Amino acid sequence: MDAHVHDPSGAYVGEILVWTDRGAALAGLEFAWVTDEMPTSLPAVVNGRLGWPA
Repeated sequence: MDAHVHDPSGAYVGEILVWTDRGAALAGLEFAWVTDEMPTSLPAVVNGRLGWPA
């Protein structure tokens, strides 16, 4: 699964990484940003796009 994050203008700003414990339980979430400034919070859900590679 791809979890890309885009800002309100549509520019790609990073992705959400989902960490699991033995593949079942959620162990953590990480926002890997690609901008020069470190974000101060997780992105709003409305700015995310999920996709499944073919």
